[in-house]
Amino acid sequence: MQASPSLPEETDRLNALKQYDILDTLPERDYDELTQLAAQICGTPIALISLIDDKRQWFKSSHGLEIRETPREFAFCSHAIANPLETLIVPDSRLDERFAHNPLVTGDPNVVFYAGAPLVDEHGFALGSLCVIDNSPNELSQAQLSALKILAKQVVNLLTLRKQNGELSRTGEQQCAEIEQHIQMQTALTESEERFRSLLEQAPVATCLLVGRDLRIDLANDLMISYWGKGSSVIGQPLAVALPELQGQPFLDILDAVFTTGETYVAESTPADLIIDGVVGTYYFDFTYKPLRDKTGQVYAIMNMAVDVTDRVMAQQQIDEAQHQIISAFEQSPVAVAIIGGPDLTFYMANSFYGQLVGQDPAQIIGKPLLTALPELEGKGFDQLLRQVMATSEPYIATEVAIDILRYGQMETIYVDFIYRPKPQRDGSTPDVLVIATDVTGQVRSRQIVEASETRYRQLSQQLEERVQQRTEELTHANQDLRRSNENLQQFSYIASHDLQEPLRKIQSFSSLIVDKFGNQLDEQVLDYLRRITSAGSRMSTLIRDLLAYSRIATRQQTFGMVSLTEILASTLDTMSWEIEQRNAQIDGADLPPVQGDELQLGQLFQNLLSNAIKFTPPNREPHIQISYALYQRSDLPPNIRPTSSASMFHQISVQDNGIGFDSKYVDRIFQVFQRLHGKNEFPGTGVGLAICERVVANHGGDITAISTPGKGATFVIYLPQ
Repeated sequence: MQASPSLPEETDRLNALKQYDILDTLPERDYDELTQLAAQICGTPIALISLIDDKRQWFKSSHGLEIRETPREFAFCSHAIANPLETLIVPDSRLDERFAHNPLVTGDPNVVFYAGAPLVDEHGFALGSLCVIDNSPNELSQAQLSALKILAKQVVNLLTLRKQNGELSRTGEQQCAEIEQHIQMQTALTESEERFRSLLEQAPVATCLLVGRDLRIDLANDLMISYWGKGSSVIGQPLAVALPELQGQPFLDILDAVFTTGETYVAESTPADLIIDGVVGTYYFDFTYKPLRDKTGQVYAIMNMAVDVTDRVMAQQQIDEAQHQIISAFEQSPVAVAIIGGPDLTFYMANSFYGQLVGQDPAQIIGKPLLTALPELEGKGFDQLLRQVMATSEPYIATEVAIDILRYGQMETIYVDFIYRPKPQRDGSTPDVLVIATDVTGQVRSRQIVEASETRYRQLSQQLEERVQQRTEELTHANQDLRRSNENLQQFSYIASHDLQEPLRKIQSFSSLIVDKFGNQLDEQVLDYLRRITSAGSRMSTLIRDLLAYSRIATRQQTFGMVSLTEILASTLDTMSWEIEQRNAQIDGADLPPVQGDELQLGQLFQNLLSNAIKFTPPNREPHIQISYALYQRSDLPPNIRPTSSASMFHQISVQDNGIGFDSKYVDRIFQVFQRLHGKNEFPGTGVGLAICERVVANHGGDITAISTPGKGATFVIYLPQ
């Protein structure tokens, strides 16, 4: 982890930060709303307003994060403030040597992505940053980065306003102290009362004196009376009587609390509903309630000083709304939009569509002059057009302009409709230019292609007819070859089922006849040889039947239709009834769904799985087989299941036994032809049955797997598309 860079003016920066009196203050809604908005715009779970002092980073607002501070040496924002003019972007901190070993990366809150816009005050000092954080790699669009910078400026505006209000409050407190001093002197010097009243009336802020628990209006200067809109007749009345509209608003309760506790109350930008000239209106005030004490130390009055900040609050709301609308329109614009200005024609903003138009990420061009960001436009006249619009404040419109542009490392010619529209500045200086462009390359080239296509149509038609004729002849020959291949396969099936089986049956029959007829004349060794011949023939016959079944599943034409798995299972159990009775096997079935499939193949699937379950149960143990069913979405399938069907839902059918089981590392091997995990003397078989099961499931667009532990049985799991 690299230490954060040292700052040349660190002492001045820290002094500037202290002047805002913001560190270790309570959370405030204005700041929290800005971090919430930053998180929403940038699509991150965490957004912070971080202030950097000499030993820590402290969070004025922490959206999505519970902690309020961290040591400065771990702070990403310490790096961000090193360059106040740039936003620090860390796409993946785990790959950045500056942060890879940072405890905030390796531990909670697991910072992976970071983007921080420095909070730069009017003197150029970076006080901290407005940052957004994600727990996975991320990137921000240019519009999001621009919005983050705008919100960072709003944070600085709030800090500046706080500083100004603090200065105003200190001025007000000084005035309160001065007025309180005059009130105390009134008990000794009667003539000081007039002086006090004069001072109150000439105060630069609205001021009044509320005496007693009923808050009787004893004094009020003209500015305060104008705020109330009731005239001087309110003097001498309790505040609740003079301003009945305050009922239901918090002010009377706050004044009562100040009178009770003797603690000063200060508020900023607080709305108040007042009736002025018979009309109810909402106004905003910065105000201070200062308790005044008598000689005994008891509170006997409250000094109220207020400043009407309605215009400022409304202006700020309009600015916030305008900024929100600009950011929203900028981000959602379906065309390429950029703002270019200054003597060097610098890119101030560019949305993602503009980046696509010029083949660059917006971050690569923002802050650069036009001909530096896009040097291929040198000598093409676009810079002259921009300067013309800036000089005349007249828009410029062009359509289907051919532009040679370097897009993604390759020079291309594109066609663009664009508008250069002047964007006036508030101070009357040279306007910026709003660039709105639409890529019409596809339309132009489509028209060119259509025109070229008309000349090629006849040639292509002729070529197509020739190719169709040639392809028809090729398909005819291919069909003939396929017919011969099918005949050969049918001949092989006949040989396998008849010509190969017949000699084996004779070998078994003659061996049995020799044993039966001449068994008492042959020694035991010869009898053993004959029994082995009979056994080998039987195994060979079984192997041929299994191979034939495997071949038929691979080559026969499938006859898919809607079939009932419940009926197929019942038919299979009926076929295996003798084998089930011999082993006293218990089979618990489930209601199975109908599926699209081949009835014979699915019957072979169930018969092989049930036969294996019975066969691989030790002789001294009664087989117990459990068949269960469930329905799963494709996204919920285990990662090792890869069905060939594109269906969104899959049937899961599980066949669980209490047999000898097997080591799960052999799960792929058991579905291969001739693969056995046990000797034929332990458990008979050819090693083809599970390969047939795998082929049947694959033919139906599904997959099959197995779960097992040696000695604890096995579960074969089938997935078929719904």
